[in-house]
Amino acid sequence: MPMSLGFSFFSSKISNFEPMRKISITTAQNIVIDFKLATIVQRFLAFGIDLIIIMATSAFLSIFLSFIHQNLFFLIGLLAILYTLVFELIFSGQTLGKMALKIRVVTLDGKEPDPLDFVIRWSFRIVDIWFSVGSLAVVMISTSSRAQRLGGILSNTMVVNHGSESSLALKDILRIEDRSKYTPQYFDVIRFSEDEMLTVKAVLDRYAKYRNKAHLTLLEITARKCVNVLELKQVPENKIEFLRTLIKDYIVITRS
Repeated sequence: MPMSLGFSFFSSKISNFEPMRKISITTAQNIVIDFKLATIVQRFLAFGIDLIIIMATSAFLSIFLSFIHQNLFFLIGLLAILYTLVFELIFSGQTLGKMALKIRVVTLDGKEPDPLDFVIRWSFRIVDIWFSVGSLAVVMISTSSRAQRLGGILSNTMVVNHGSESSLALKDILRIEDRSKYTPQYFDVIRFSEDEMLTVKAVLDRYAKYRNKAHLTLLEITARKCVNVLELKQVPENKIEFLRTLIKDYIVITRS
């Protein structure tokens, strides 16, 4: 079993040992989205994976650099110090460990943090993790309503599960700030009720989770019914993208 699949499976079983807390966030479009906060166990395992990667890479570098020049050994220290910051900056709030556990750093409104937010989180790892041997981080995460350590509180960030079953990614919703930044394709989508759009979303979710013939058929039926309501000439070839677009259009038109 590949590492990412193995840890994803293990992560899915963690809730049996530690209750998974949730938090509701209202986006700029007045949409309430429920996040599952990453558990202490998930974050500890992600940290452990990152530590193993750092140690293994450092060992390789030490051998490699010994053949080049010993004055370059400071690069190993830089790797250990900057690993988390660099990865979270490049990979939108994830290190390799966080990727394996399907968790991510986001702001309190669910968006990707700014570079300064990542720097603040990273700088307080010295206090939260290293100086206190992780005890301060555990206490803060356990007692905070948003499961934040000190660095998270000061940077207004938190760590959440991002292994969503949704075909419509959260980032796609949050990216739609207002109608000036996104032009709807199907203005007649207002013919649908909110419950009907939630049903469309549920169909996408189910197909994303269970990619079998039955759910594919349900998705195709949903797409055809939407086409009939909108009085379109034909069903778009990419039915998933069509339904995702309808949801985004509905959000923009009804919330702007």
